[in-house]
Amino acid sequence: MKLLVIICVFILPLSCKVIPKNEDITQSKSLTYNLDCPDGTFLYCQHAFNKALGISTDLTWQNVTQIQTIVDNFMLTNQAQYIQGCQQRQIFYSCLGAKYSNCINRYHLLTKATDQSLVLPAYLYAAFWNGFDFQCNGGWTTAIYSPETFNQDSLHKDILQCQNNFLNSMANSISSICVNTNAYMTCMQNFYITATNKRIGWFACEKARTQFAEDCPDLRCQVLD
Repeated sequence: MKLLVIICVFILPLSCKVIPKNEDITQSKSLTYNLDCPDGTFLYCQHAFNKALGISTDLTWQNVTQIQTIVDNFMLTNQAQYIQGCQQRQIFYSCLGAKYSNCINRYHLLTKATDQSLVLPAYLYAAFWNGFDFQCNGGWTTAIYSPETFNQDSLHKDILQCQNNFLNSMANSISSICVNTNAYMTCMQNFYITATNKRIGWFACEKARTQFAEDCPDLRCQVLD
């Protein structure tokens, strides 16, 4: 019997697919990938981050879907909370210091995955912080000075469609991650251009690229005039 890996999108409502072990997203890297991340420090920094944003301190990288949802809802409420969220991201980064990149690295987290159900959180946790970094650095000016950034409740259904398309593509062919990610980036950009404007369209595309195109260095988001 083939082992199965569950693949879920991390915007509620949660959608899941299963893919065969022979297309496992871990196949390109060994689970013995060795990166130094002090467990105690990592747990302390996550605990402090959660507490500052009103997230249960019991949640860890294994619960990234819950953390992601709470952070998004908090930051996309208004400008002040967006700024506060970025401040807490910086505190988390400083807390881990030189170990930050190691601790959020998906291959490091895969060494902590005691069963297949934790493979997905390892990938999504890295994507969460990579996207968070973009929101608070490269995408900061675009987001913070655009009213369209906030109160996006009415857009969630359409955004979820782009994410589900990406999910289905990954379930059908995990080896085509760059093709799938490019399609996801384009979907997000086109949707936001139609629903808001080109500036926010670029932001959505670039956030998606930053999150999921780690293995796809040739992918780019065009800045449209």
